[in-house]
Amino acid sequence: MRDALKTTAVISVIAAISLFVGVSAWGDVVRVGSETIRGRITRMTQTEVVVDQGTTPRTISVNQIQTIEWDGEPALLKSARAAFEVSRYEDVVSILDKIKVDESTRPEVRQDIEFYRAAAAARLALAGSGSIDDAGKLVANFTINYPNNYHYWEAIRLVAELLRAKGSVDKAVEYYQLIAQAPWPEYKAQGGAAIGWAYLDAKKIDEAEKAFDQVISLQISGDDTPKLLAIIGKARCLIAKGQTDQAISMIQEILKRPDLVENAEVMGRAYTALGLAYRQAGQIKQAILAFLHVDLIYFRDVPSHIEALQNLVQLWPQVQHPERAAEAARVLKEQYGREVAVTN
Repeated sequence: MRDALKTTAVISVIAAISLFVGVSAWGDVVRVGSETIRGRITRMTQTEVVVDQGTTPRTISVNQIQTIEWDGEPALLKSARAAFEVSRYEDVVSILDKIKVDESTRPEVRQDIEFYRAAAAARLALAGSGSIDDAGKLVANFTINYPNNYHYWEAIRLVAELLRAKGSVDKAVEYYQLIAQAPWPEYKAQGGAAIGWAYLDAKKIDEAEKAFDQVISLQISGDDTPKLLAIIGKARCLIAKGQTDQAISMIQEILKRPDLVENAEVMGRAYTALGLAYRQAGQIKQAILAFLHVDLIYFRDVPSHIEALQNLVQLWPQVQHPERAAEAARVLKEQYGREVAVTN
C-alpha cells in the first residue's frame, strides 16, 4: 500500500513538473512591453494572437506585440530579428540567407523569415540602397500570402512607403487607408497622418490639410507621435499657403518638448518644416540652422535628411559657402543616389 502511494506521489510530481515546464520553459515567446508571455500560439490573425498557457487561453492584441519568438526556430532567425530591431538591414539579409528551410520548418517560422527578408529589403530601398520595385514585390506578396500574420500591418505600411517613394501617391494612399481602418485608435492616427504626408508630396495641399485636421481631432492615449506628425504636416500646409508665422509658432511648440529630443522622426520633420518656413520668410541663416539640425543630429529620419540636404545645397551659396553646398551634394549622391547641381 505504501509503495503504491509512493508511486502515485512520484507520478503526480512528474506530472506537475511537466506542466510547469510546458508553460514556463517551453513554447513560443510573445513580448508585450516589459512582459514576456510563454506558451503555445494556437491561433494568429492580423488583429490578435491566442496563446495556450496550459490553463485559460490568453488573447493578445497585435498592436501590443513587439516580437514573437517561435518554439524550435533557428538561432539565426533570432539573430536576424535582433539585427532588424537596430536597423542593421544588410546584416538581416545576410543572416537569413544562411537559414535552411525545408518541409519540416514550422509555417510561422517560414513566414517570419519571409517578412524580415522583405522588410529589410524595403528599408534598404527606402534608404537608397536597392530596388524599390523588387522590395515592393516582396512586401506586397507577403500581405497577399499571409493576411493573418501579425506582421501584416507593418508590411502594409512598407508597401505604402515604397509606393510613396516611387511617386505613386494615389496607390500609396490606398494602402495607408487600410491602416487607418485598423481597429486601434493609434493605427487610425498613423494611417491618417501618412495619408496627409503622401498628399503633401503630390502638392495636394487641401487634401493633405483635411487629412491632418482629422488626425489632430482624434483622441488617442500613449504615444502621440502620429498627432505630432499631423501637426507638423498641418504647418507644412500653412507654409505652402504663405502663413509662415503661424507655422513657425506651431513647430516651435513641438521643439520645446524635452521628451522628443531622441524622436528622430518627429524632430527631423519638425526642423525640416521650420527650415522651409524660415526660407520662405526670407530668413536664410535661420533656415540653414534648422536644416543643419537635421543633417547633424536627426539624419536617421531619411526623408527629412534628404530634404534638408537638398535645401542646404541651394542655401549655402547664398551665404558665401559654396564648398558646404558641394559637401551636401556629395552626401546626397553617395548616400541616397540623388544628383543635385550646385550653383554659385
